[in-house]
Amino acid sequence: MKLFINLIFAAVTCVAMQSTTVAQEASAEKQCCSKEAGTDMSGDVKLAMAKLPKMGYMVAGESACCLGSAEAMAKSKSAPVEYVVGDDKFETKQAAYTSLVEQTEAMVEAFVTPCKCEVSGVTSIAGTKCNCPVKAGETTELVKKAISGIQMAYAVGDETCHCPTKAKEMAEAAGVEKSYVVNGEKTSCELTARLNLARSKYRAAVTAMVAQNQQAEQTETTGT
Repeated sequence: MKLFINLIFAAVTCVAMQSTTVAQEASAEKQCCSKEAGTDMSGDVKLAMAKLPKMGYMVAGESACCLGSAEAMAKSKSAPVEYVVGDDKFETKQAAYTSLVEQTEAMVEAFVTPCKCEVSGVTSIAGTKCNCPVKAGETTELVKKAISGIQMAYAVGDETCHCPTKAKEMAEAAGVEKSYVVNGEKTSCELTARLNLARSKYRAAVTAMVAQNQQAEQTETTGT
């Protein structure tokens, strides 16, 4: 299990790591810890989720733990808040949030996509490496199945569809804005929806791999 988690962390590290409103984002930050604590995830999945890109804050070269703290520091130091995502720094929250979404999407796409080294014949996918084509194929199908049901939906009033073009037509006809829905979570911000989609796919893939690894360990232990 430790080897599996280390491989996940290595895969995450190798990939390069606008919001609706500032008030909404600040509220989300305040709820982050309590929401995560109440999520039904194994320790291994939580560890993997913690490696996803996140937004940080700096003021005058000093890190802040949250936006509220950063704003207080900015006021006391008469200095602007810098928004940090990975190795990149931004002057505005909108630019940083856009980068957060793009970096998360890129990391997740690389994580769930099999990559075969033509020299060694080793296939890497979802934090694992395998030189057996059959096993690599099975793992690829496992990950593909895990994320297949996670899609973006669009809500217009009480109606929901999976076609953005149809959703736009429905919204125009009804004279309302469409919402984006991922795993039952609704938002009016497309960027937030994209972030939710990427994170949900990553969590599903990691959960499937952890379950497979636990089953393999149990088989080795019991011999059945």
